[in-house]
Amino acid sequence: MYTLQALDRHQINRIVEHAKKLPEDRLVTGTSGNISCRLQRSDLVAITPTGVPYEELTVDHISIIDLTGNRYSGLLPSSETPMHLGIYRARKEVKAIVHTHSIYATTLAVQGLSIPSLHYLVAALGGTEIPITSHYAPFGSEELAHTVVLAMAEKYNGVLLRNHGALTVGHSVEEAYKNSILLEEMAELYYRSLCIGKPTLLTINQMENALEAFKTYGKQISPQDH
Repeated sequence: MYTLQALDRHQINRIVEHAKKLPEDRLVTGTSGNISCRLQRSDLVAITPTGVPYEELTVDHISIIDLTGNRYSGLLPSSETPMHLGIYRARKEVKAIVHTHSIYATTLAVQGLSIPSLHYLVAALGGTEIPITSHYAPFGSEELAHTVVLAMAEKYNGVLLRNHGALTVGHSVEEAYKNSILLEEMAELYYRSLCIGKPTLLTINQMENALEAFKTYGKQISPQDH
């Protein structure tokens, strides 16, 4: 039996708070999508349950599971648990995951399109593009988990799931959620650009400069760092 730590409870509260925002931010409809985070004991994960409307979600509903899927408490976990656990096992630095069915990202995923280097903010998600999984795989399957882990590799913080939706990761629930908003913004920008014509893309050198800049972007620098 694992006793939740104070930070665990804070993170679980953040899952509930952000899950309730998913529909209003137009990242999901109905009960689609899911959010998870690692707990203080790094082999345990908190994840939204399956089938519970977000407006009814409470802290007690959140599933606590280990990295093999064994449940410690809460309701039955999301059907996409294998995908979340696959990422946590492959990417030790990932602390939180948000999976969405946002309209523009899913539109591109249905078309089999990754998001290229049309804007420097693409680099905020870890690379010179936002990749897409190699092929469609059934929801909730180990095959889907495998395709997502391969597409994200060791650097990408956002990915499109072919004929399905999108997924982002971060060092906290807040960061993973922010990345979902950003991914949808880049997806909408790419969609609208394609409606007009062929977008002009940034060069590899320009994107590499952006990647370097994002290592310190938005971070306060103390006087001793100068």
